[in-house]
Amino acid sequence: MQSAGFLRRILALIYDSLVVVGIILFLTLLLVILNGGYADPSSLISLVQIFITICSGPIFYSYFWLANNGQTIGMQAWKMRLISSDNSKLKIKQVLFRCLVSTLSFVCLGLGYFWILFNKNNLSWSDIVTKTKIVRIDQ
Repeated sequence: MQSAGFLRRILALIYDSLVVVGIILFLTLLLVILNGGYADPSSLISLVQIFITICSGPIFYSYFWLANNGQTIGMQAWKMRLISSDNSKLKIKQVLFRCLVSTLSFVCLGLGYFWILFNKNNLSWSDIVTKTKIVRIDQ
């Protein structure tokens, strides 16, 4: 299978990011409604909001990668799939670690993603570290 290129992967990432932001906004709205307004910064509701903000992305990606045959919504649109390098079934530890490395790649000015442009196999830092790869599919 052919590895997915930089542009296709970034476009799928943008697509998925919009979905994750929508989830965060929806859950935040529910918190505001349940709380009867904005929460005091030192309240439990504020901690729940922080949890939602931090965990929505990893939960979204992990769920779709594990339950949807290695494809998020953006990956389906751009005809890609996450697979393990040895073609074994993806594991929860593997995909959660991938989320962590992807976040670190982004925080490092996106260098982990730009690495795709220089790697002969189109692998990002998260691909290399977690022994996974994103491949193109023809469906």
